Amino acid sequence: MNFNTTSESGTGSSSMFDYVCSALLLGAVWGFFEVFFKDVLAMGGKPYTAALTSGIGVMIMAAGYALFRRAWIAPMIALFSIAARMIVVPVLGCSPMCRANAVVALALLGLFSGAAFYASSKTKKHIFLTGGLSVGTGTLLSGISFYYAGLACAPCQYLSNFQAIGGLSSFIAMEVVYWIAFTVILFYPGYGAGMWIASAVESVKKSRPVPYYAGMLCGSFILILLTGLILAQ
Repeated sequence: MNFNTTSESGTGSSSMFDYVCSALLLGAVWGFFEVFFKDVLAMGGKPYTAALTSGIGVMIMAAGYALFRRAWIAPMIALFSIAARMIVVPVLGCSPMCRANAVVALALLGLFSGAAFYASSKTKKHIFLTGGLSVGTGTLLSGISFYYAGLACAPCQYLSNFQAIGGLSSFIAMEVVYWIAFTVILFYPGYGAGMWIASAVESVKKSRPVPYYAGMLCGSFILILLTGLILAQ
């Protein structure tokens, strides 16, 4: 069975099945960290928690981009991270609206990160040089969009507090600037890791495709299951 025939990526030929499996695994990893820091450790709302998890998300998306050279892999990874993040709803028995703003934040970060990767790839300089600036800009735009989208989608005390002390400008100064710092810094190890493992991934994918894809699928579902079990404790 030929898994790798439909399109050219930065590391070789990749099918949509390849993109989906990789995005599923990377999204499950991101979702695990979201749940672990914000729900398991109860750090949601604490200083720098959102910045840390945003940085981890960009690091994971940057690794995916380095593997495939496809900017739209970023929102795809974010989509699967949302699915993994929302496991808290059935496990904890809470309302989906309690996590609505988390869904909005992850979706916007994925969309703007993908746009940042695409914009950076169009410059004359290598993305490793321009990627940080593009990602920082994307994070700023996602933060601004989240402020207004969050208030419109599910107004919460977290965002309402900023309305009372200066609105968007206060939100940017007290939250988004740290998101930018973490995403810019963690972009580089993520992108570098993706470049480093790209050739090894392509080699295994070509020589042992069935174990390769089976391992990614099994790893994804095991990670999601582990996330749920940790929450249930």
